[in-house]
Amino acid sequence: MIHRLHTDILPPALFTYPFCYEPHPLCLQAKEKVVEYIEGHQEIHQDAQTGKMFGILVVSPEDTPVTPDNLFFLAAYSGLLAGRNDWEWFVPPVFDAQQTDGYFKTHEREITVINKKIEDIEHAADYRSCRKDFLNSEQQMRQLIDDYKKKMTVAKMNRDMLRISRNLSPEEHAELVRESQFMKAELHRLKKKQEELIKDKREKYERYNLQIEALKAQRKQLSDQLQHWLFAQYHLLNAKGEEKDLIEIFDEYKGELPPGGAGDCCAPKLLQYAYQHQLKPLCMMEFWYGKSPKAEVRHHLHHYPSCRGKCLPILTFMMQGLQVEPNPMENKSVGEIKIIYEDDSLLVVNKPAGMLSVPGKIQGPSVETFIREYLHDDTNPLIVHRLDMETSGLMLLAKTKWIHQELQRQFEQHQIKKTYIAILDGKPAEKRHIVLPIRPNIDDRPRQMVDYEYGKEAITDVEIIEEKEGKTRVALHPQTGRTHQLRVHCAHKEGLDCPISGDTLYGKSADRLYLHAWKITFTHPKTQETMTFASEPDF
Repeated sequence: MIHRLHTDILPPALFTYPFCYEPHPLCLQAKEKVVEYIEGHQEIHQDAQTGKMFGILVVSPEDTPVTPDNLFFLAAYSGLLAGRNDWEWFVPPVFDAQQTDGYFKTHEREITVINKKIEDIEHAADYRSCRKDFLNSEQQMRQLIDDYKKKMTVAKMNRDMLRISRNLSPEEHAELVRESQFMKAELHRLKKKQEELIKDKREKYERYNLQIEALKAQRKQLSDQLQHWLFAQYHLLNAKGEEKDLIEIFDEYKGELPPGGAGDCCAPKLLQYAYQHQLKPLCMMEFWYGKSPKAEVRHHLHHYPSCRGKCLPILTFMMQGLQVEPNPMENKSVGEIKIIYEDDSLLVVNKPAGMLSVPGKIQGPSVETFIREYLHDDTNPLIVHRLDMETSGLMLLAKTKWIHQELQRQFEQHQIKKTYIAILDGKPAEKRHIVLPIRPNIDDRPRQMVDYEYGKEAITDVEIIEEKEGKTRVALHPQTGRTHQLRVHCAHKEGLDCPISGDTLYGKSADRLYLHAWKITFTHPKTQETMTFASEPDF
């Protein structure tokens, strides 16, 4: 599992910051060996081709000088590979839950038995028949009641018209009251009669449902207990020699239980093995092999940062005691904001790439802090919409809350038109109208993913401007404003299948993200004048 690197390359002075990095040459050299091994092993290669994340950790023995002569690397894969977590060439899992007769598998089989019982009930002919019978009867009952309610509504309207159209005698008025009371009583009798008619069907159906719900409650209890037990078995180390289990790590970092699969990604496996075998971590990388998942954007052999949902708390603990590179996104030198237009209601500014729209977890300047300092006002100037930190271009800012509300209303009603300029890595697919629903990847924020069931509608129109030297310049016209919409629509295989140059989340890194908010058109809330502003990109 410990593989020698034959090289004259010196390791970096600081360990890799795993959530934003460029792979060190030593990692790239080790990556070639990992790919060679994958492609030389038929069973591993066959499974890896369907899509798998692999990781590399360059190490040297502790208490010895770090020289090119004593450099080694470890390799790992996330989760299971061809159904196994014990391939000899790769480091083992932090905890092996796959042992056939182990605690986890034994109790997992108990949950499987409960699932089978639930499935047997739900697929039983008697249950399906009684369910269908009850639901049809209930629907008929509701239809009868709804029809009678409509009849009552019409009768009430007629009574009201009589009262308005002429003066009623006391007898006539009393008759209308009696009619109203009778219809209400009749509705009550109708409901009672219909409930009585379907009573036996309801009781039979509910007896089945009580069995199913009891089994589901039992399953949830066992599942929660098993998951809690499993998390407690992951005893993770850091470079100081300290040890904590997953429950302790996530409770201290986020005040919640770990998500499923935590601890089984590449990076924790690699660091754990290094600490256990007195190896000093020097640099690390993770790369994707094979097909991209349907929902996410992954490119064959591209490197990727560690996921934040599962790995950020874990690696924050495990890297304690290492000298780690600073987050390159923090305190990054960026250009200056340029004010394109200003009046007593609003501003249009040109945000440089690398600047936050609003203050966030990452330290650095933001458009919001700049504009409040510029106007000497800590309350009123409000961001109307945002751009990703890496995106440059035009932003609207309101000077009062009313202007802010009016401009946001225009955004919500799709009355504000925006055009972006982007440079893509390669030649895009033929699509010129992209509709791909998007939602956040809860395990790897801020990354977004395509989800046809739970995603929000996202629409982009595309215009090709120029193709040159393996790059394509495009104009992007978003009809909706989802987070990372343009980046996902360009990179995803069901979109343009061609990522924006410099997109470290969905494509390849470069000196910047080549995406610029070029043009914006809106109606001035005060003057009702249609206003259009444009700012050419600096690429």
